Amino acid sequence: MAFLPMALQIAGTAASVIGAIQGGKAENSAAQFNADSARAEAQARETAQRTAAQRQLGSIRAGVSKSGATMEGTPLAVLSESAANAEIDALNTRYSGQREAALYEARGRNAKTAGYMRAGTSLLSSAGKYF
Repeated sequence: MAFLPMALQIAGTAASVIGAIQGGKAENSAAQFNADSARAEAQARETAQRTAAQRQLGSIRAGVSKSGATMEGTPLAVLSESAANAEIDALNTRYSGQREAALYEARGRNAKTAGYMRAGTSLLSSAGKYF
Protein backbone atom coordinates (compact mmCIF):
# COMPACT_ATOMS: atom_id res chain seq x y z
CA MET A 1 0.00 0.00 0.00
CA ALA A 2 2.97 2.38 0.48
CA PHE A 3 3.56 2.23 -3.25
CA LEU A 4 0.28 3.98 -4.22
CA PRO A 5 0.85 7.20 -2.23
CA MET A 6 4.42 7.43 -3.52
CA ALA A 7 3.27 6.82 -7.12
CA LEU A 8 0.66 9.55 -6.74
CA GLN A 9 3.26 11.97 -5.38
CA ILE A 10 5.58 11.21 -8.25
CA ALA A 11 2.76 11.68 -10.77
CA GLY A 12 1.85 14.97 -9.09
CA THR A 13 5.45 16.14 -9.27
CA ALA A 14 5.69 15.15 -12.93
CA ALA A 15 2.48 17.04 -13.71
CA SER A 16 3.79 20.08 -11.85
CA VAL A 17 7.11 19.97 -13.70
CA ILE A 18 5.47 19.59 -17.11
CA GLY A 19 2.94 22.31 -16.31
CA ALA A 20 5.67 24.74 -15.24
CA ILE A 21 7.70 24.14 -18.40
CA GLN A 22 4.67 24.38 -20.69
CA GLY A 23 3.48 27.52 -18.90
CA GLY A 24 6.84 29.19 -19.46
CA LYS A 25 6.84 28.18 -23.12
CA ALA A 26 3.28 29.48 -23.58
CA GLU A 27 4.20 32.83 -22.02
CA ASN A 28 7.24 32.98 -24.30
CA SER A 29 5.07 32.29 -27.36
CA ALA A 30 2.63 35.02 -26.35
CA ALA A 31 5.47 37.47 -25.83
CA GLN A 32 6.94 36.60 -29.24
CA PHE A 33 3.53 37.20 -30.83
CA ASN A 34 3.39 40.60 -29.12
CA ALA A 35 6.92 41.40 -30.31
CA ASP A 36 6.02 40.53 -33.90
CA SER A 37 2.86 42.64 -33.62
CA ALA A 38 4.85 45.59 -32.24
CA ARG A 39 7.28 45.37 -35.16
CA ALA A 40 4.47 45.20 -37.73
CA GLU A 41 2.63 48.11 -36.14
CA ALA A 42 5.79 50.21 -36.01
CA GLN A 43 6.50 49.45 -39.66
CA ALA A 44 2.98 50.51 -40.62
CA ARG A 45 3.31 53.74 -38.62
CA GLU A 46 6.72 54.42 -40.18
CA THR A 47 5.31 53.93 -43.69
CA ALA A 48 2.33 56.18 -42.94
CA GLN A 49 4.67 58.80 -41.53
CA ARG A 50 6.83 58.75 -44.63
CA THR A 51 3.77 59.00 -46.88
CA ALA A 52 2.49 62.00 -44.93
CA ALA A 53 5.95 63.58 -45.07
CA GLN A 54 6.06 63.18 -48.86
CA ARG A 55 2.70 64.95 -49.11
CA GLN A 56 3.95 67.74 -46.86
CA LEU A 57 7.15 68.14 -48.88
CA GLY A 58 5.07 68.22 -52.07
CA SER A 59 2.97 71.02 -50.56
CA ILE A 60 6.12 72.94 -49.71
CA ARG A 61 7.40 72.53 -53.28
CA ALA A 62 4.05 73.59 -54.70
CA GLY A 63 3.94 76.62 -52.42
CA VAL A 64 7.41 77.69 -53.47
CA SER A 65 6.55 77.24 -57.16
CA LYS A 66 3.27 79.09 -56.76
CA SER A 67 5.02 82.04 -55.14
CA GLY A 68 7.36 82.31 -58.11
CA ALA A 69 10.47 81.67 -56.04
CA THR A 70 13.12 79.27 -57.22
CA MET A 71 14.16 76.19 -55.32
CA GLU A 72 17.40 77.66 -53.99
CA GLY A 73 18.46 79.56 -50.93
CA THR A 74 15.86 79.77 -48.15
CA PRO A 75 13.15 77.68 -49.87
CA LEU A 76 15.68 74.92 -50.49
CA ALA A 77 16.89 75.12 -46.88
CA VAL A 78 13.29 74.88 -45.60
CA LEU A 79 12.60 71.90 -47.85
CA SER A 80 15.85 70.17 -46.84
CA GLU A 81 15.25 70.70 -43.13
CA SER A 82 11.66 69.49 -43.44
CA ALA A 83 12.83 66.36 -45.25
CA ALA A 84 15.50 65.70 -42.62
CA ASN A 85 13.01 66.16 -39.77
CA ALA A 86 10.51 63.85 -41.46
CA GLU A 87 13.16 61.15 -41.83
CA ILE A 88 14.20 61.52 -38.18
CA ASP A 89 10.56 61.12 -37.16
CA ALA A 90 10.20 57.98 -39.27
CA LEU A 91 13.41 56.49 -37.85
CA ASN A 92 12.31 57.31 -34.29
CA THR A 93 9.06 55.45 -34.97
CA ARG A 94 11.02 52.43 -36.19
CA TYR A 95 13.34 52.55 -33.17
CA SER A 96 10.39 52.80 -30.79
CA GLY A 97 8.85 49.67 -32.33
CA GLN A 98 12.14 47.80 -32.15
CA ARG A 99 12.55 48.71 -28.47
CA GLU A 100 9.00 47.61 -27.69
CA ALA A 101 9.57 44.31 -29.51
CA ALA A 102 12.85 43.78 -27.65
CA LEU A 103 11.08 44.27 -24.33
CA TYR A 104 8.43 41.69 -25.25
CA GLU A 105 11.14 39.24 -26.30
CA ALA A 106 13.03 39.76 -23.04
CA ARG A 107 9.82 39.14 -21.08
CA GLY A 108 9.29 35.97 -23.08
CA ARG A 109 12.79 34.69 -22.41
CA ASN A 110 12.37 35.50 -18.71
CA ALA A 111 9.03 33.69 -18.58
CA LYS A 112 10.51 30.61 -20.25
CA THR A 113 13.44 30.62 -17.82
CA ALA A 114 11.05 31.08 -14.91
CA GLY A 115 9.09 28.05 -16.10
CA TYR A 116 12.22 25.92 -16.01
CA MET A 117 13.11 27.34 -12.60
CA ARG A 118 9.63 26.46 -11.27
CA ALA A 119 10.04 22.95 -12.69
CA GLY A 120 13.42 22.57 -11.02
CA THR A 121 12.06 23.88 -7.74
CA SER A 122 9.21 21.38 -7.91
CA LEU A 123 11.63 18.54 -8.55
CA LEU A 124 13.93 19.55 -5.74
CA SER A 125 11.16 20.05 -3.21
CA SER A 126 9.66 16.66 -4.11
CA ALA A 127 13.04 14.96 -3.98
CA GLY A 128 13.51 16.40 -0.49
CA LYS A 129 10.41 14.51 0.65
CA TYR A 130 11.81 11.16 -0.53
CA PHE A 131 15.39 11.44 0.68
